[in-house]
Amino acid sequence: MIAVLFVGCRLTDHSENEGVTTDDLTFPVSGYEKVDEADMPRIVFDRTEVAMGRITQGQRVEQRFSFTNKGASPLVITDVRSTCGCTVGKDWPKGAIPPGGTGSITVTFDSEGREGMQHKTVTVLANSSPPSTVLTLTGDVVGPIPSNR
Repeated sequence: MIAVLFVGCRLTDHSENEGVTTDDLTFPVSGYEKVDEADMPRIVFDRTEVAMGRITQGQRVEQRFSFTNKGASPLVITDVRSTCGCTVGKDWPKGAIPPGGTGSITVTFDSEGREGMQHKTVTVLANSSPPSTVLTLTGDVVGPIPSNR
């Protein structure tokens, strides 16, 4: 039984941090000291909110949010979390992004089973200042158009 549990624990996919080493991360102080934000990575998005407009129920909307590391050290995105299963962040860079480097995150909204005004968010967590950024999709989901039989 113990052998099965040990093997099962090794089956997780650790690909989310491929290519990132301890040399890529910058932690200038412990948190108890004043941080010079000029030394930190800084993630700056070209936009953080997208108005999807009116969409038909069941439609999937995909938006790409582009960003630049405008900080002085490498940026590492550690996670992209959504508020519900209908909104998913994916395809973000798994390695370190150097100062001045760029990247993007794809966010998909699935309107199946939704109706009315929607305000969905995805939170990007990184070793940056600030440590989290919220990306927002808003739109009005209208019921499916009835078909004439």
